[in-house]
Amino acid sequence: MSPESANALSISSGSRGNVVVIRAVGELDYDYAPMFRRELTELWGTGPSPSLILDLTGLTFCDSTGLAELLWTLHRSRETGTHLVLAGVNRTLRQMLATTGLLQFFELSASVEEALEDH
Repeated sequence: MSPESANALSISSGSRGNVVVIRAVGELDYDYAPMFRRELTELWGTGPSPSLILDLTGLTFCDSTGLAELLWTLHRSRETGTHLVLAGVNRTLRQMLATTGLLQFFELSASVEEALEDH
């Protein structure tokens, strides 16, 4: 496995009742943001889900482009009436959201399980 592929973003999704859980593992940055958007666009192409949990527990890096993708996801979820929760946000990403003044716009949960309990 090359060092580059170790940093790649992988995205998987599944449903738990009426909640769609999307898990992002790796780096959400300039290189992988288009794949992230493509995956979420496909999800919304199948029709809106009442609730979407983005599991970011495995996210190892997020740059400004990745942050822009999270904002796009927030905007898109509001357009479609989808309840969005970011689960497993690491300390660095939380600080980035706080520093940019964006933390207040996102609902965060410590884990997917905790987010599911709230639904």
